[in-house]
Amino acid sequence: MKKLLVICAFLFTSYTMAADSSSGCGLGWAVLSKNSLVSSFTRTFINATFSSTIGMTLGTSGCAQHSIVKNESKIIHFSEANFYQLQKEIALGNGPYVTAFSGLIGCEDTQNFNSRIQKKFDKIYTDVNTTPNVALKNILKSVQEDQELSANCHII
Repeated sequence: MKKLLVICAFLFTSYTMAADSSSGCGLGWAVLSKNSLVSSFTRTFINATFSSTIGMTLGTSGCAQHSIVKNESKIIHFSEANFYQLQKEIALGNGPYVTAFSGLIGCEDTQNFNSRIQKKFDKIYTDVNTTPNVALKNILKSVQEDQELSANCHII
């Protein structure tokens, strides 16, 4: 009797998960995309066996990319593509690239960000060989260490 209850509970859980629209990605979805009780059960078994965490985080296997990953990609791409302009404007404390960058990392008060990050120029660009990745890490670290900026910028 207990086995029957466990099987019924498992089938009910699988059925309710099949009705959930969020199960539409992962390896199971790639194998069986038909929306039926059997395919949903099989898809659930496959997704439970082969974790879909990477697919859900990075947007592979039919999963939507997580918003945090999207935002990080934009920030990384922007800082690499506009490295020299960003460096120049951070030194000056103003300009369209540093203003756009502050918006990308979610800073509400752009002028405050520009002036505070200007004061930390030497910590961001430690030498002439500073790479875009190192500069980005130093900018984010500077924002994190500054209480006012960390409260004002929402991505960190």
